[in-house]
Amino acid sequence: MKIAVIRIARPAFFALLIACPAMAQSPSGEDLHRWVRGIEGRDSQGRRDFVKQELNKLPVAFVALPFSRTITSGARQREITGENIVVGLGKGKQTLVVGAHMDAAPESPGANDNGSGVAVVLGLIQAFKDHAWNHRAFFCFFDQEEEGLIGSQAFVESYSDSLNHRAMINLDVAGTGTEIYVGPVGGGDDDFLMPLVRRAAALTGYAFHESEYYPPSDHLSFADRNLENISISIVPKGDVPLLIEAIAGGWSIDPGKTPEVLKVMHTSEDKSVHVSPESLKMSFRFTERLLRLINRTNEK
Repeated sequence: MKIAVIRIARPAFFALLIACPAMAQSPSGEDLHRWVRGIEGRDSQGRRDFVKQELNKLPVAFVALPFSRTITSGARQREITGENIVVGLGKGKQTLVVGAHMDAAPESPGANDNGSGVAVVLGLIQAFKDHAWNHRAFFCFFDQEEEGLIGSQAFVESYSDSLNHRAMINLDVAGTGTEIYVGPVGGGDDDFLMPLVRRAAALTGYAFHESEYYPPSDHLSFADRNLENISISIVPKGDVPLLIEAIAGGWSIDPGKTPEVLKVMHTSEDKSVHVSPESLKMSFRFTERLLRLINRTNEK
């Protein structure tokens, strides 16, 4: 499949993103779950509107970055439009990106994939909006991930701070299970991040797995530019070996070895009833700890 870019918004106002002052506090697991319930079942525009609505409530300033692409397959062309939503915090020289895709697979309520990631990023914004940052941080809600990582690709192509890029943390499928799953590890684009990821795992004490095998997600848009990146998921106990086996085998899955997390993803059963406040809080705490560790570093 050949992908041709028609137009991508390249705003010069990334530098103007400043959070509004407010009292910040960490969200509870139920707060995070409320956000999942709020976004589930909405269509694409409804999911964008929900994110904007919740950012206005926090309140923080944000920008909406529209994009458009034409996908060409043989003689057939299809235009895909979308809108990334970005919150900027801090004024440091180096840049962090924390992201989650807000779109859902067709015919799916999209609670765990990826209302959970959206909820955790909203929680991180709430917790860090008044934080003393040593870095510049972009908190991104990417659109059209399910169509082929299109929103994150558009962001990277207009990412004016890429020369000062420090790290990208992607949250995808973060609301079901008891174990941290991080990847893909290796390849030279996580040398700075992984020691801090392992430190965060040790400090939180959560069950932790890292692997060179990880499902495709928005981290790949940054990996394609050799920008430091990692993805974080929360999965049920026993799922990581099965996911690694499935990915390594080209997604040829023995029916008896289907990971629990895949049984509802991209289906009509991806509902908030299957998402746990405890899992969401676990994802939030781990990522919060990682961001604090990153923020203590200010030299490459």
